[in-house]
Amino acid sequence: MNYDLHVHTTLSIGENSVEDMVGMGKRLGLSGIGLVQYFPSVSELPQFEGIDLISSVMIKPARLEEVGKLADRARDRAEVLMVHGGDYDVNRAACENSMIDVLCHPELGRKDSGLDHICVRAAHDNNVAIELNFREVLESYKRNRIYILSAMKKNIELCKKYDAKIIVSSSAVTKWGMRSGRELASIAHLLGLDLGRAIETTSTIPEQMVRENREKLAGKRYEGVSEVD
Repeated sequence: MNYDLHVHTTLSIGENSVEDMVGMGKRLGLSGIGLVQYFPSVSELPQFEGIDLISSVMIKPARLEEVGKLADRARDRAEVLMVHGGDYDVNRAACENSMIDVLCHPELGRKDSGLDHICVRAAHDNNVAIELNFREVLESYKRNRIYILSAMKKNIELCKKYDAKIIVSSSAVTKWGMRSGRELASIAHLLGLDLGRAIETTSTIPEQMVRENREKLAGKRYEGVSEVD
């Protein structure tokens, strides 16, 4: 089973409809795709046969003080709660918050990786996954691509050292930007993650994340409800 937890449709900044992305996801053999919506504009997702649609909610904190506030408001509306990374203070605050599932593109707009040992140790302690974002590589060129790949490689090394989770996603904004699970996992492998762990970045790690979050959401949904014989 392979998952891509970060896919954009017309529900966010994508060019293609949910139906188009679902069709491509099926062609690529994906078991599930996370359709990103930016908080607070979160609507219920449709259901399609043959593929699991996951509600990936992205928060975009402008400063570190907003991370906890937005996470607290968005958590119950997300099957996967993501933080739009790039700013170091936001990256660190996300890693230190156990409500967060994924820190996306921590290297965005930077000349460094956006993370250090403090962040990644906290990510491990709080079960926050660090994302390797394929679109960052796909849409970059020349020197900028070198910076991005170097940053991702450094973050992989940090995650290996502190045993923090990694996921790889396409961050596709069109159906042509999507990739199969094995193609996404190969990025992590090429940048230094051993093959077994690389495969986990698009399989067991996202699958477990979604399953556990759905169980938590279901529990909250039925809190206070008692069975009637």
